[in-house]
Amino acid sequence: MLAHESEEIAYNSQIMVEFLGDVRLADMRAAVDQAIKEIPLLRSHIEETAYNFNRFYKSEADFNSFEVIELRSKILDQDEIDQFCQKKFNLSQSPAFRILIGKTALQKNILIFNVHHTLCDAAGQFHLLEEIFRVMEGQDIREGAKTDKTFRYRDLLRFMGWKWFINQVYTQLRPLAKQRQYKMASLVDHHERPQRFVTSQTVELNSDEQEKIRVSCKELNISITEYLTYSCFKALDKCLKARGDDKTPIMVYLPKTLRPLLKIRYSLQNILSTVWIVGKRDELHSDKFLEKVKHIINSHKMDKAAKFIFGTLWAASVLKPATLKSLYQKLDRDPESATSSLLISAGRVPRSYTFPANWTDISVWARGTMLKSPGVGVIYTGVAGAETLTIEYLKDVVEISTINDFKKNLLSELLK
Repeated sequence: MLAHESEEIAYNSQIMVEFLGDVRLADMRAAVDQAIKEIPLLRSHIEETAYNFNRFYKSEADFNSFEVIELRSKILDQDEIDQFCQKKFNLSQSPAFRILIGKTALQKNILIFNVHHTLCDAAGQFHLLEEIFRVMEGQDIREGAKTDKTFRYRDLLRFMGWKWFINQVYTQLRPLAKQRQYKMASLVDHHERPQRFVTSQTVELNSDEQEKIRVSCKELNISITEYLTYSCFKALDKCLKARGDDKTPIMVYLPKTLRPLLKIRYSLQNILSTVWIVGKRDELHSDKFLEKVKHIINSHKMDKAAKFIFGTLWAASVLKPATLKSLYQKLDRDPESATSSLLISAGRVPRSYTFPANWTDISVWARGTMLKSPGVGVIYTGVAGAETLTIEYLKDVVEISTINDFKKNLLSELLK
């Protein structure tokens, strides 16, 4: 991430919480100050040397909640939200997180929790936000958040054993030049443009729509992630056919946490693998393809994750930052580099999640970094009874008409 980040690309990730009720700004500032004091990760910074990137922890913070929390007593329009989300962090200094509070057009409060993705993955980001909410409710910060011991992929030596680790290194290690590069279908309209400005559209599903999706998942005996993925393939296929492309394969990817597989109950750091699914255009609408999607997602255990960890990330551990930056810049600027079609993420907020007690009518949505390939992402999340579907995309690279067509087709597939 650090080698790929540039003036155009910011690896920021956001959780949005919309609610009615008193913001309790003083309580929130006190909670953030306590979190900064007790959670080492929030006091960390990154230094780049000629050979690598290193994270360091300050024993005491040199910032406070007044530098982190911004309150605007006004309606935040889409441009203001996008600008806040895209604003870069100075990772050589703390902090690497920000909170913006404002109003929605429906006069609900909106809290945007913006974090640099090197600080934590999506699950870790939800944990961090919950620690702040817990303190607001008079609860203690959990012990798991108070450690500076973070997960690294080399820790798999301890989790999985040296035989498994060495075998995977041997099996997956191959020169980058010999890794196959696939040409996949894409909704990107302007591959030549250098801009990477992310924007989004969010649909709040009503109770009937949520029930329809639940019934469909139950009838098909699949999870929401599997159903969303299958529906995205069909929606993409329809969009591409309207553009005259009925042959180029579609490839979607899904971040997948390794926490359950490694029996890690709580962690803030990145513990992710990536599930890739490729669909040939003549197979997408068959029951067999639905079973293929289900099988690939469910069978993504540690050996499958190793293909991503050891086959893709090894270069980041051995190449110098300057070399990595040059490599990633060339890949990102290559107009022919369309190696994926869509990013997909699905996960509801657990019922046990702690929100401030006086907040009501809560809804949650999320978004994050987008790259030219895939250029478009779909995130399904929310709390019980208030689920959301967010389509994020590169504003200058993908036409709004393309996104509107895709959104219409996706909702049609999901709500059949």
